[in-house]
Amino acid sequence: DLLTILTDVFSYDSYIFHHSFNVTLYTLSIGLKLNLPQKQLEQLGVGAILHDIGKMCISEEILMKPGRLTEAEFAEIKLHSERGFEILRGLHSVSILVAHCAYQHHERLDGSGYPRGIKEEDIHPFAKIIAVADVFDAMTSNRVYRDAMLPHQALEILYAGAGTLFDREVIEAFRRSVAIYPNGMIIELNDERKAIVAEQNQGVTDRPVVRIVEEGGERLESPYEIDLSQ
Repeated sequence: DLLTILTDVFSYDSYIFHHSFNVTLYTLSIGLKLNLPQKQLEQLGVGAILHDIGKMCISEEILMKPGRLTEAEFAEIKLHSERGFEILRGLHSVSILVAHCAYQHHERLDGSGYPRGIKEEDIHPFAKIIAVADVFDAMTSNRVYRDAMLPHQALEILYAGAGTLFDREVIEAFRRSVAIYPNGMIIELNDERKAIVAEQNQGVTDRPVVRIVEEGGERLESPYEIDLSQ
């Protein structure tokens, strides 16, 4: 059943499939950092890979629209949570918990989310995890209507919503598990030195080891490394 659904998703819109796959990787990284047991990780992973299944019920014209959505079009987009829930709860091969991952991943702690506008205590912990992974991947992916953000920019937006929109513990676990500045990225330090990210520091992914390649506006003949965690 699941393989058939995933094949249908890929055939309908490859972006939904790739997005769901990325969200699953992020989600399981968070789950591991939160020390979830194996059985819960399995359910969480299935919930993540299927969280956007309801988008198959939304017209491609709306999903791929390059410009701003109208209120009516956005209302149609928001229906994907409920439609995904209906699809998944009709499958005997997945638990009702997996269906609720699709149902609740757009709910927010302060009740500003959809489809039901429920608040923190009523949102399942799995949905809180998927919400963070979903938003991060959406912001760091190129779409027809906007360019991708850099990872650290997306993380700043998540932190801005910590405690009101997103679970703070989940965001912290995400920060510790995902490379915010991937190896090979060119960065500029606050003293205007330019560097290339060379190596990750486990647990402090926003403070990698970098190789300084430019200093005082001059390219260095002998680059050197510094550990930003130090």
